[in-house]
Amino acid sequence: MISLQVLSCIRRAANVRRALERAAAELNEKLAKTQGCITRMEASVDSGLAGATVRIALVVDESDVRPKCIFWVNEVGGSERVALLRAQEKINARLAKLRGEIAGFYLKFITPPLPKRAYATLIVAVNEEVPKKVGKLSLGERRERLAAVLRLFGNDPKVINLARVAKTLGVSRDTIYKDLQELGVER
Repeated sequence: MISLQVLSCIRRAANVRRALERAAAELNEKLAKTQGCITRMEASVDSGLAGATVRIALVVDESDVRPKCIFWVNEVGGSERVALLRAQEKINARLAKLRGEIAGFYLKFITPPLPKRAYATLIVAVNEEVPKKVGKLSLGERRERLAAVLRLFGNDPKVINLARVAKTLGVSRDTIYKDLQELGVER
């Protein structure tokens, strides 16, 4: 039997950017503590005189454990086309740093009554790839893999056996400790 759950949030703020920051931070914190992968995302963004509201709901399949996250951009341009190109450029730069799959995305244009101004909001849900290759990894690959393992366990380094991780990756425990320090994690 597949075990599914829904994670969601609603955040209101003075503007879209702040509402997105708060919603993404809340959901990414929940995702870090939840095993599984994102199978679906629904979102909405509204903006008006009273401020902005962001609503995001995710479906998580607990049977496939993977690092996962959501991220967003909110870009302004002189037209929808320009705003979208800027948003795409920023999202694609973030995606280039990840290996995995897009589980869902949301696109919204907001055109206020100001001349030559449009906003493009993109929200993307990503399941990161769990690398299969183990052995001689570059420093960056090793730290990337260690960071992914930590995210799977809610960023708590106490739940992993560092000696076993070091042996699996073919390095010393001291090297793993240095990697943890570089990742900003204290054991």
